[in-house]
Amino acid sequence: MRFWTIIAAAAVPAATAGLLLTATAADATTVTAAATTAAVTGHAVTYERAVDDTTNVTTGKTDPTNGPIWAYDSVKRIVTWSPDKTVAGAWDVTVATEGTYHAFANPITGVKWKGHGAMLGYIQYVVTPPAGDVPSAAHLPKVTASTYRSGGVLNELFGLRQDSSALVHAAGDGQYNFLYFGIPGAPQGLYFQH
Repeated sequence: MRFWTIIAAAAVPAATAGLLLTATAADATTVTAAATTAAVTGHAVTYERAVDDTTNVTTGKTDPTNGPIWAYDSVKRIVTWSPDKTVAGAWDVTVATEGTYHAFANPITGVKWKGHGAMLGYIQYVVTPPAGDVPSAAHLPKVTASTYRSGGVLNELFGLRQDSSALVHAAGDGQYNFLYFGIPGAPQGLYFQH
């Protein structure tokens, strides 16, 4: 029996309509992602453990750059890319993330809470790399450091250091949507970050 389905046309913009993410009642920690369509020029997968997950309320632990930490995530990142249709030399890149969170605080209230559950989401970029740089699965290691955010994964994809500022992003890119299951106080236990 299906517990929850995120329909690609509603939850994921048209640019990533080939990505369908689902979670089942039988195993809420199982999240599947399927990339389809010939429009995808390439894809790569990397894994991370103990990634800081941040919120906008005080939790007692803070990342100096990204804000209050409420959980640590174990994730799989599925990266897809294709040439941008409007800007020559630019790339449309999506970093889809699926995995589990291990909370020590509620992300809505900041109150101490121990819980875990499934999470999934994506972030999109339009990237103009330095001359001659192209995305390649060969650049991205199978396991990336827990300090990597999606931007660090993006830089690795183009063969740059994770903290490199060499990539040029389009205005309005970096749009992200993440969904967490089983969060107390969230409608139907579904906490949405965007």
